[in-house]
Amino acid sequence: MITQDHERLDFTRIPHSKGIGLPALIVLVTGLVGIFTMGGLSIYYAGYNHVWPAPESMRMPLGSMPNNH
Repeated sequence: MITQDHERLDFTRIPHSKGIGLPALIVLVTGLVGIFTMGGLSIYYAGYNHVWPAPESMRMPLGSMPNNH
């Protein structure tokens, strides 16, 4: 098949990347914001509702301990 000169592919140039696309960048930023938000909320609420020993925990008698004093 005979082709014209303007139809031939030019392999003399190296292709360049256009970088990260906008949708990928939006997903990346949203994910990072979500990670840091959940981490911050975990740290903020870490002190709430943690009582030890729990008042409603079951109390089992363990028997009498020998008194060596």
